[in-house]
Amino acid sequence: MGIQNPADSAARNLLAGFFDAGSFVEIDRFAMDGDLPVAAVAGYGTVDGAPVYAFAQDHDVCCGAVGKAQAAKIRKVYELAAQNGAPVVAVYDSDGAKLGEGIDAMDAVADILMAANELSGVVPQIAVVAGGCVGSSALMAAAADVVIACEGSDYRLNVGDDQATADVEAASVADALETVRALLAALPANNLSVAPVYEADTAMVETADVQGAVEAFADAGTVVMLTDKDGVRTAFARVGGVSCGLVSLYAEDKLSCASIRASRFVRLCDSFSIPVITFVDAAGFGCLNCAAKASQAYAEATTAKITVIGGRAYGAAYIAVAGKRAGADAVLAWPTAKIGALAPETAVHLQWKDRLAAMADPAKDRAKLIKEYEDTMYDPMVAAANGYVTDVVTVGETKARLVALLDMLSGKRVTKLPKKHANIQL
Repeated sequence: MGIQNPADSAARNLLAGFFDAGSFVEIDRFAMDGDLPVAAVAGYGTVDGAPVYAFAQDHDVCCGAVGKAQAAKIRKVYELAAQNGAPVVAVYDSDGAKLGEGIDAMDAVADILMAANELSGVVPQIAVVAGGCVGSSALMAAAADVVIACEGSDYRLNVGDDQATADVEAASVADALETVRALLAALPANNLSVAPVYEADTAMVETADVQGAVEAFADAGTVVMLTDKDGVRTAFARVGGVSCGLVSLYAEDKLSCASIRASRFVRLCDSFSIPVITFVDAAGFGCLNCAAKASQAYAEATTAKITVIGGRAYGAAYIAVAGKRAGADAVLAWPTAKIGALAPETAVHLQWKDRLAAMADPAKDRAKLIKEYEDTMYDPMVAAANGYVTDVVTVGETKARLVALLDMLSGKRVTKLPKKHANIQL
């Protein structure tokens, strides 16, 4: 019997369209799973001229069910990516494990997860949830550095669970793949390579607060937003042509549990030596676990770290993410910054108790005393005078200073104590 070309499939066409025109090379194109083709298409090619490995589950074959044959094909993608130091892009569209194979199917999923975890922090891994991604497939997708879920997709561990939270929501598979391309442009090929540097752009737009800092200081058109909720924003972007991770932490009072996403983002940036710029305006953290995760993520990261304090940096917010002792290489403050150990409302009661008691109408005059305390004791110039702030700059001066600092820190090298790994909060 002559060799027959496998029929075109949506998964095969998707990968061919994702890579640069004519660059897609399929791996194990004729591999079979019994009487049917393997329910995944895998291969490699270039994206904007850079090598990338990828696989896409083929829902048209056994609903994309994961079994031994699919796992073997996907495992080969990870092995080649490891050998050649190139990113892995995975497109999920499956109803789960191939239950007819029993424990063999479970072992196949575990094999893929082992491969993904071995490569974690070595090459970037990006998952696109294009359709069904439940059970074992969801576990595989969640192992990626960034998960992009398409509108209408099903991303959850157990049937009946709430939809799992992806890093990015996309309106369609085409939009998701455009986001993948943007992420690949921001990330290095592997942990031993450097992120690409682009033509410098020093233009900025005005912002009145930390909330708008990402768009204000990023080069125009380069922002890839990953988190934007509950006072936490994380994004990849270029600043003066340099690929950076931007973190904006702001809250009316204390930071919510969404700050955990910022901690994981910092660890992702550190894995690939991408500089982190953090903008802070918060009175602290809402829970101990969130604060501990942030503190450990920032302390452990050896990549270049710059903090801009645009508003409040009280207590744990300063200790964990804002200060030099949080590992920041440089700390800039705007004139609006307020830096202190406690919220001024609390500090007044502890340190200016006598003055508060001496007021004719403490309830009425309390606000005035709080304002005086904040203006005198939490002035960023006081922190700068004591060496805790590198410089006090205006909003308009900020981007130029960031560009200069990024250039200065471009050769940063850190040697740490030998250890297997840190025992971070999870």
